[in-house]
Amino acid sequence: QEGILRCHPDLAGRELQRGTLTAESQREQSGAGLTSLGADERRQLAELNAQYRARFGFPFVLAARLSDRAAVPRELARRLHCPPARELRTALGEVKKIGRLRLADLFSADPARL
Repeated sequence: QEGILRCHPDLAGRELQRGTLTAESQREQSGAGLTSLGADERRQLAELNAQYRARFGFPFVLAARLSDRAAVPRELARRLHCPPARELRTALGEVKKIGRLRLADLFSADPARL
């Protein structure tokens, strides 16, 4: 399960800066406003991402398209204080949300019906 999480890129991380995200991840992070962060916001997210990875051993996963640029660092900071077992469940739940949303895109369906 943690292997699935380790495949995810950091939000507003190096892959975004280098332009090496998948088209889906690029669109989702862009929709959340993460492609237009200022230098201080990028630095803050990088620090929070590093703390999260050090604490849990996998990157912070969030269905970015359901969030915005102000909510992402707040949620990351909040989840840093969760117990590891609960955070693993939460992160896997976010992967499921991402999967449902992407399937809905492919089939032009309502994600609630998947």
